[in-house]
Amino acid sequence: MKILFTGCSGFIGSAVLGEAIKKYGKENIYVLSSSPIDEVQTVIHNGYEFKPDIFIDNGLSDIEILVHMGAFTPKDQAEANNIQKSNSNIYNTGKLLFAELPNLRKIIFTSTLDVYAVNDIISEESEESPASLYGFSKLYCEKMIKNFAESKQIIYQILRIGHVFGPGEEKYKKIIPVTISNLIKNNTVELFGDGQAIRTFIYIDDVVKAILNAIELPQSEDVTNVVGETQISIEDLAKALIDIHGSKETSIKYIPVVAKNRNLIFDNTKLRERLLDRFTPIVDGLRKEYLYMKEKIDREHIL
Repeated sequence: MKILFTGCSGFIGSAVLGEAIKKYGKENIYVLSSSPIDEVQTVIHNGYEFKPDIFIDNGLSDIEILVHMGAFTPKDQAEANNIQKSNSNIYNTGKLLFAELPNLRKIIFTSTLDVYAVNDIISEESEESPASLYGFSKLYCEKMIKNFAESKQIIYQILRIGHVFGPGEEKYKKIIPVTISNLIKNNTVELFGDGQAIRTFIYIDDVVKAILNAIELPQSEDVTNVVGETQISIEDLAKALIDIHGSKETSIKYIPVVAKNRNLIFDNTKLRERLLDRFTPIVDGLRKEYLYMKEKIDREHIL
């Protein structure tokens, strides 16, 4: 079974690639990337400006499964409506779909929860109404892949990835790495609002397992939300990190905001039935990320 991965230089993609090599062997893994990746055969996409026969020309006509994780992902809210970057998701996916892959029999696409409208509990049946161009671009890519796969009579899986945390996410301005960084550097821990908004996080290792397990599914699944088990308030999340840090004197500064709290709670029944039967406890995951970031920050300080 020969598998082509995109997006392997990102937070999730790099973790998936490492485990895929262990599971399937590096001789069965190919990567489409902007730069060479050690251990596996890499095809350079040059900004996705490639000809349809790029894989055949590189001797990769035996690719059976495409795992498309490559995409623009906003690092903060301001980037979510970047027109050019959001459009690149659609353009790049189209280029990939119409490349010549004569033995392709399955496509796995990692999408986002940003395709949904605001609901009390979000499931795969919840209303699709993106609030950003990024969300719209990913939803459009989903529709492209579904249409393409059905027209070619191949299997497809669409995985809407939830709020992922763990080592490697520090490049994004998210609550967990920002709070950990502030704790390690003895800065004030800041929360926007009253801290009562509810979030549902899923640890990176669990996401990797779900994506690799999707490779083994024998049938198409329109959409599966890859989301966590445990709901936690932002305030309790910060307090858990303070406990892990071990500082009883650390206080939290609450910054007033106009916007109302938005709770993000998910029904993960479909995920548990098809792809993942157990989850990393959130405190265990937070501790692993804290130790990873502390070692990294300490090393940077020494250098």
